[in-house]
Amino acid sequence: MFVRWLPLLPNPLWYLTIVPELEAFQRTLTNENHSVRHTCTELLYDFFESHSSRSHIALAANGIGADAERKKIDTIVIHHTSNPPGLRPERLSAIELIRLYAPYFAHPTLQVDRHLNGKLIGSGHLRNGKQVFWPYHWLVRKNGNAERLLYNSEIGWHAGNWAINCSSIAIALDNDYEHSVPSKTELDAIANIIKCHYPYIPLARILGHREVNPRTSCPSELFLNSADCTGWKFELLSSVAKHSQRAA
Repeated sequence: MFVRWLPLLPNPLWYLTIVPELEAFQRTLTNENHSVRHTCTELLYDFFESHSSRSHIALAANGIGADAERKKIDTIVIHHTSNPPGLRPERLSAIELIRLYAPYFAHPTLQVDRHLNGKLIGSGHLRNGKQVFWPYHWLVRKNGNAERLLYNSEIGWHAGNWAINCSSIAIALDNDYEHSVPSKTELDAIANIIKCHYPYIPLARILGHREVNPRTSCPSELFLNSADCTGWKFELLSSVAKHSQRAA
C-alpha cells in the first residue's frame, strides 16, 4: 500500500486518495490483535515521517491562517502522548499530519472550513521554512526537561474543542500514562512551566484533556478521582500551588 502512495505524495491533492484508503485499511485492522495494529500503525508513521523530513509531501507554503483566531490564554490542558518515551518532534509532526490534518482537509466538519477540501494542507506553523503539525506547546520528558514546541501565539489542534484550542496552552507528557502515574519530577516540571510562563492561570483552569473532551481518557484513566482526591491531577495542582507560593 505504501509503495502505491509514493507517486501520489508530490500531488497537492494526495490526501484525497490516501485518506479514504487509509480509513478503509484501518477498518480492516479492527479485529486484529494489539500487536498487529501497533506494528501497522508504526509502519504508517515511519512512512510519513521519512517522506515529510525529505520534503517529498506536497504541503502549503504557509497554512490556513487559523492563528488569527487566537484568544487570550486562560486555560492549561494536560495531555500524554500515548507513545513510548522519546517521541521525536519530527515523529509527532508526522503523526498529527496523517492522524488529524489530512483527514480534516479531506472531510472538514465545520461549514466555515469547507473550502479547505481540495486545498494544499498547511498548519501555518513554520520551523526552518517547513510546515510542522505539532498539537502541543510543551513536551515534558521523563527526566523533567521541557521542550517548547508551539509558540504562545500559535493555536494547537489538541483539545477536540475549537474554542478551547483558541485560548489554551497544551502541555504533554512524553509517555503513555493511560494506566500509570507520572513521576514527581515530571509533575514538578509541568508546575514550573506554569509558574514561569502562565502564573495568571488559576488552578481551576488547569484541566486534563478528558475534562474538555469526554470522548478521551487522556492524559490517564488515573488522572481524576474526585471522590477521595487520589487522582494525580490533585498532586499536579498541589505542585503548582507550592511553586506559586515559593515565587510569591
